[in-house]
Amino acid sequence: MRLNEQYQELLRLEKEINHRLKSGTDFQKIKELMLDLARDKAYSRLKTKENHLIMLECFFTIWLAEKKKLPELGIETDIFYQVYGLKDIERKYRKIQYCGLRIENDLPDEYCEQIIEDLMDEKISGLAIGKVVVFETKKREDNILRIAQWLRRKGDILNALLLVQYGNEAFPDQEKLLREEAEIWLSGQQEERAAELLNRIRSLSQETRKSNKKIRQVAGDD
Repeated sequence: MRLNEQYQELLRLEKEINHRLKSGTDFQKIKELMLDLARDKAYSRLKTKENHLIMLECFFTIWLAEKKKLPELGIETDIFYQVYGLKDIERKYRKIQYCGLRIENDLPDEYCEQIIEDLMDEKISGLAIGKVVVFETKKREDNILRIAQWLRRKGDILNALLLVQYGNEAFPDQEKLLREEAEIWLSGQQEERAAELLNRIRSLSQETRKSNKKIRQVAGDD
């Protein structure tokens, strides 16, 4: 595809997507939009090249994951809440990205608190935060942990849990993330779930000690 043809196809796609999103973002309409775009050859070529389409693809991935998990928790909103076009998708995406970067770069607390409150006002799920933070930041585990702790302090316990659970799925056997999830369950008086996580931590610690002992033996230090 020549550059001019690619540009014209992108304009066509953006116009169509904006029209579809403006008409509504309920389950059926997002499902139909995903299916129609999957059949569009130009979209298939451009979805990994153009920023707006890359972000839209990310939102589709988040939306699919949310629909499997959020309804059973009583959460009716999803990542397309108050999205009426591609500009709204970029706005939401950038807010999550900037949140991760502010945390990662140790900006003053007032700047971090502001962006956390923005995410809460936008009803952005912990699951959505996790996916973008993993994709857009370097200190991914630390950023997930610290954002979850911020959400807890602001009283958004459910999204803190969703975020740290996503972290534990993305980065298995990270003690700090396991411990954070255990603390959240304990705060909700869910001792059995907390105990399962704490047992995993103890098991990991034992494995680490055994591994270190073997290393010392091989090195001749034991």
